[in-house]
Amino acid sequence: MAAAPKTALFICTGNICRSPMAEGLMRKLLGPRTDIHVISAGVSASRGQPASLHTLEVLQRLGIDLAHFRSQPLTDDLVARATWIFAMTRSHLDTIHLLFPQAADKAFLVCEFDPRLASTLDIPDPIGLGLDAYERTRDILNRALPSVLNFINQYPMATHTPASLSKSSTTSPTLAEADPQIAQAIRHEARRQFENIELIASENFTSRAVMEAQGSCLTNKYAEGYPGRRWYGGCENMDVIEQLAIDRARQLLGGDHINVQAHSGSQANMAVYFSVLQPGDRILTMDLSHGGHLTHGNKANFSGRFFEVQHYGVRQDTEVIDYDLLEQHALQFRPRMITAGASAYPRIIDFPRLRHIADASGALLFIDMAHIAGLVAAGVHPTPVPYADFVTTTTHKSLRGPRGGIIICREQYAKAIDAQIFPGIQGGPLMHVIAAKAVCFLEALQPGFRDYQRQVVINARALAAQLIHLGYRLVSGGTDNHLMLVDLRPRNITGKDASDLLDRAAITVNKNSIPFDTVSVFKGGGIRIGTPAVTTRGMLEEEMMDIADFIHQALTPPADDSKLSALRDQVRAFTRRFPLPG
Repeated sequence: MAAAPKTALFICTGNICRSPMAEGLMRKLLGPRTDIHVISAGVSASRGQPASLHTLEVLQRLGIDLAHFRSQPLTDDLVARATWIFAMTRSHLDTIHLLFPQAADKAFLVCEFDPRLASTLDIPDPIGLGLDAYERTRDILNRALPSVLNFINQYPMATHTPASLSKSSTTSPTLAEADPQIAQAIRHEARRQFENIELIASENFTSRAVMEAQGSCLTNKYAEGYPGRRWYGGCENMDVIEQLAIDRARQLLGGDHINVQAHSGSQANMAVYFSVLQPGDRILTMDLSHGGHLTHGNKANFSGRFFEVQHYGVRQDTEVIDYDLLEQHALQFRPRMITAGASAYPRIIDFPRLRHIADASGALLFIDMAHIAGLVAAGVHPTPVPYADFVTTTTHKSLRGPRGGIIICREQYAKAIDAQIFPGIQGGPLMHVIAAKAVCFLEALQPGFRDYQRQVVINARALAAQLIHLGYRLVSGGTDNHLMLVDLRPRNITGKDASDLLDRAAITVNKNSIPFDTVSVFKGGGIRIGTPAVTTRGMLEEEMMDIADFIHQALTPPADDSKLSALRDQVRAFTRRFPLPG
């Protein structure tokens, strides 16, 4: 009795270009063999779509007919049937590991078997490009598949990757082998990020390149000091990396001097304060409850303990900054420094006016643009750099890089800033993070980054408009940037309760105080919503309408488990269409 045929399953995104090509090419390569069944699917595919016209054309030239092909999504049943799973890119492989961890031992990259393609690994997606792009993708597959078939013939029931088959006994264990508990927690978090709609305004999804840099051997190296002036030997490569980060940041954001070593936005802010202020000096900052930031003089933070702080905020009627009142306040208080920038302010900040107010009151001007840095870099929000003495930002929010901070300052403050970062408040720089910052700055210099940031703002406005249409009150009536504040007090829901309800529906937001809030800060009168992360996943205005509807369903009584569970399933089906970038 003949053995049942084994199954080779090829995976791409939509199952209309790359994986159908691989399916057709592998069937041709197998010829009359009946011991191997070849199929394909997509991690974000809909069912029943024909292969793209260019895919049909480039395979027809090789005598392969895909006229009857129809797409299908990757399912538990297909994964269970597959003897081997071959993914087009590392992102697809990560998705398989995430959604079907039981299949990890039989999932591979198409290009990992041929040494000539070792530098490629990811097969490019030709969709939306011309016929030439489809021909290049077909040709890469044509080169890769004979090695795939050779592997199939050698390891008919393979349960390890080719790399693991050749491991020596001295190879370090993987994370899963060394610490299964941490590995499992990371897998669960990766799955949560994939399945949930991420609407926290300060979060985003980094690229694979950023994560590769941050997870590199650079974590092993001490490099106290600055390029050309290190305390340790062996820093020649560290100098190259840090200088690239500095140069790219300056090209992206401007400024006289840039320090890229700050471990976080809070430490960047600390270095600014300590570089020019003495304990007890006066600072005028935006109130946290009106949209400011913890490090802008909140009394629970170092910035509120070392300095004499007064706050400005927004008008109660318009919920925007009253610059006339701010100027009066500054002239009366006479601060040494005015700090601006926000974590929950949905409107454009008038940087030229702030410069005027600082000059009139004899103050230094410090702008924390952590939330809007990506928008500023892309030119979709005014830049503070020409107007401020100091500008800080994180690199992990709208800039879409690793967690960390940078400082931009005028040349006259350069030595003081560098001295405060090291040796003032930090020791050795995190060179693996600085490398990842350099990568993210390079990514932000590409033309596509500007398109992305434009879409972030378009999406925010679309989401805000739909929420207003559904009857929600937004602070200041809308948004000019990437975020919005939803006032839930009229609906008798606290921000905490809303966040908990949305979590149960796989929608992630954060509770937030509303200006002139009457609700405890621990509960908050509303929620903050941002669009950078969902835009990174490729969602557009139409999806913003869906997201607003999901939010409305979750927050509309009754809040019973069956309703929220059904909504969660609906949200998960929605997010499956949008792979994570890393």
